[in-house]
Amino acid sequence: MRLRQNSLIFFLIILTGTFLRFYNINHENFWIDETLTFWIANPRFSLIESFNNHRSIEQVPYLFNLIIKVYFQLFGYETGNSRYLPAIFSSMSIISISYISKQISKNNAYILTAILISLNIFLISYAQEIRLYSLLVFFISLTIILYFNYENNKKLTTFYIFNLFLLITIFLHPFALILYFSLIICDFKFDKKIKKENINKFIIYFITGLISLIYYLTQYNEQYLTPGWIKPLEMKFFTNYFFSNFFGSRLMGLIFLLTLILFIIKNYKEIISDKKLLLIFIFLILSYFLPILYGYLFKPILNPRYIIFVIIPILVLISHFTFKINEFKKNLLSIFLILTTAGNLTTEETFKQFFKERAYFKHDFKNVINKISNSDEKNYTIILNLEQSNLKNSWDSSITNYIDQLSLKLNKILNKRPLANDIEKTWVICVHDLNQNQCDNYFNQSKMRIKLNRIDLIFIN
Repeated sequence: MRLRQNSLIFFLIILTGTFLRFYNINHENFWIDETLTFWIANPRFSLIESFNNHRSIEQVPYLFNLIIKVYFQLFGYETGNSRYLPAIFSSMSIISISYISKQISKNNAYILTAILISLNIFLISYAQEIRLYSLLVFFISLTIILYFNYENNKKLTTFYIFNLFLLITIFLHPFALILYFSLIICDFKFDKKIKKENINKFIIYFITGLISLIYYLTQYNEQYLTPGWIKPLEMKFFTNYFFSNFFGSRLMGLIFLLTLILFIIKNYKEIISDKKLLLIFIFLILSYFLPILYGYLFKPILNPRYIIFVIIPILVLISHFTFKINEFKKNLLSIFLILTTAGNLTTEETFKQFFKERAYFKHDFKNVINKISNSDEKNYTIILNLEQSNLKNSWDSSITNYIDQLSLKLNKILNKRPLANDIEKTWVICVHDLNQNQCDNYFNQSKMRIKLNRIDLIFIN
């Protein structure tokens, strides 16, 4: 009876989390980064053309864009269905991360994990973007599950399967190498004895690392691991560690950070003696340490979305140790974490959209198209103040491609013109993100200027 009740609760949690990820998924137009994936994955490009377009501008490996390209070939190249695949993977992550919790705790802590994952605003937000982060979270959680399965049965075949998924995960994003190093460190601590099984494991790890290195050498471009837009870490980072981003507010971030720290201090001996717990803990620490170290040695690379997967060890550890304390404190803390998470969600557009019109934060390309199509002149061009010509061409192509596809959906016809000094009777689209806030003074001769969300629309007579 108890098992049936828990299964019903778990099903309702998954249903709630899935609903929040899919509801109103296409309310806003694409972020500027989403136009890149949409352009690169265009089915009309050959595989080589798509890969070359990817290398010209992307800061991540090609695998995700390839998956999206296959998705478009199967289900049609259309803006409206673009975000469904990330939302599906994000919804599946509720199950996979909860299963990790179940494997570690072997009690009902997975229910708390499921609730906190399903209501997490950071995961919900990225579920509604056609970018790789939701897929990365799912594959990292799946890889951890497969590693735990190997630990349970110690079969070499299981280890091969686990390494295959580890390789796929590394192919998705270079930050997945953090999990790779975490696994090696954890295995080295517990499997120091020289025996055939352990030797085979580390040989396979070496081969996985070698294949990953070769793969990344084929993917390399000027953007790799040197994104110029990421700023050096400020001192305030070390008081928060992006927890305010992950949990929706400064207060919520502080609640989860303090809870995690107190649990780690209190249960440190258990962590270092339990292999599964230790892996989760090492993964948590290295998710911060390695990018910070790289940033100090080379260029800053740490950004909240790049380590979105750190939410996995945070919530799994908190849930596990919550269920290790006495019944009264366990219930009190569980209720507190759930209520504060749900309460914070009511301040987000994800919840407020059920009662009033959802606010608009992303680039308002739809209104750009409507304004131009409703005017007498249907010509447009795009300003891109970028020093590198290859970046300028790629951004121009990705934005133009998105405008063209969105115009088709809206039954509008616009004409793209190249930017020239003698340009006239043309609408100029000035995307704030790519113009370093120079939209205010770029076209002083214009008589008409329309400010839209993250875009200025200027008419040149």
